[in-house]
Amino acid sequence: MTRTPLAFLIALVLAALAAGASTAQPHLMLNDAPLRICPAAAGHVPDFTAPDCADIPLRNLDPQGRELWVRTGFDWDGALWPQDRPIGLFVFGKASSEVWLNGLRLGANGAPGADAATEQPGRMDAVFYVPRDALRAGSNELVLHMSAHHGLLHLGWPIHMIRFDRYQPPTALISAAYAPSLITLGIFVLGFVFFAVMAIRSSDREGSALVSVLSLIAGCQLLAETSRGLIAYPYPVHDVRLVLIVGFTALFGLTLLAYLLHRFSGLGPGARLLRVICLAALLVPALWLGQGFDAKTLNAFLLTALAGIAGCALWAWQGKPGARPHLAVLGGLTATALLFPDAFVDRYFYQAIAGLLLFLFVQQAIALVHERRARRLEATRADRLEIALSQARQKDHPVQIELVSAGRTDYIATDRIAQLKAAGDYVEVHFENGQTSLYTGSLTGLEASLPPTFLRVHRSHIVNTGFVSALERDASGVGRLILTNGMDVPISRRILPKVRTALAEAAE
Repeated sequence: MTRTPLAFLIALVLAALAAGASTAQPHLMLNDAPLRICPAAAGHVPDFTAPDCADIPLRNLDPQGRELWVRTGFDWDGALWPQDRPIGLFVFGKASSEVWLNGLRLGANGAPGADAATEQPGRMDAVFYVPRDALRAGSNELVLHMSAHHGLLHLGWPIHMIRFDRYQPPTALISAAYAPSLITLGIFVLGFVFFAVMAIRSSDREGSALVSVLSLIAGCQLLAETSRGLIAYPYPVHDVRLVLIVGFTALFGLTLLAYLLHRFSGLGPGARLLRVICLAALLVPALWLGQGFDAKTLNAFLLTALAGIAGCALWAWQGKPGARPHLAVLGGLTATALLFPDAFVDRYFYQAIAGLLLFLFVQQAIALVHERRARRLEATRADRLEIALSQARQKDHPVQIELVSAGRTDYIATDRIAQLKAAGDYVEVHFENGQTSLYTGSLTGLEASLPPTFLRVHRSHIVNTGFVSALERDASGVGRLILTNGMDVPISRRILPKVRTALAEAAE
């Protein structure tokens, strides 16, 4: 069972690598270029040689809660893009910005300001059209005016990227990176709908409902993650997006633990809920201490996964069916996250979650099959018990049925009747002693008043199983019953297997 989701996970990873290779385009990245930053000057470009300016890498560029100016230089050989392809300058980060290239103002994303009142928040990801003649072969200078006063959180790496590339909407550039993850959305939607229906129709409502909720949470987290490639939102929304991603990761892990407890622990609802609440309390400091939101997301996944591994190890040791495959899959995902934390969070998280959910889908489906099989077996046992009780009642207190013939009503004990046969608008009643009487009525009408020891074996015949001595079947597949009074009764080929089973149950 563990091979199918793991194989699917490997296929998704390969698809992600292929997609990443196919979307690669020539670009001029300025992330490694040295930056010179200066505090804001009164409405004009400052003197970048002033002593209060400093040289920093892009990773340390932080306009949060302040206004600053940035200058960087770069070289261009003039041959990176074809002449018919427009060029754009992409600035991805939590800031409002205004940009100049070689003294030419390219435009603004929002309006930088000294405080929140004077700043107009820009988009998280912005592109500025670059006239081809604004770029010079050789040395070039880029100046940015930036501020970020409207954020809810203080990020450790607020400016993600500055680069020249083919001009296009920033969402298109980002969505290409998210494309491998988006292919898992169909799995999440399918899982949510299917197990929501199963939660209504099956007796294991809690297990199916938890798998459905897991799929819903994973889908919501994926939409929160990929929203940056779908909507050009203002930079303050980015903080909300990050909180949602971490929150959905923690909620997914807690729901996964609730599912495992339901499946294997044997505890009552209150005891299971208490354990989930305890894990949620442990998550709070782990998320708080995480440096950066990628680390917080990884901590939320690892802590809940480790709790699930500990539980599955205990249940496997106790011999609980299905615990070992769950332990293997959770252990594999956790080991991958520990060995390759950056790649796991940045690239393959949703493919891994999709693989985990596929495994849970299969396991839950198997559990539902076993449940239905157990319910059928229970119903069969109940039918056998009913027949046995009916036979016992027939011996001590035979059921009497009302039969009408020529204006006369007879009350006949059913333990005397061997067979009933349809005869047009009448019913032939064959008794144990070989006597036959004709009564008014239909076979279907009488069937409802007969005890369970009577079995309809043909559209025209009902027999008392207590008088059956043998079941025969000829070469054509047609069967017949031999009764103790010497009569034989045909059996419809369609219901022959059911008759055989019913007779076997009645004999036990």
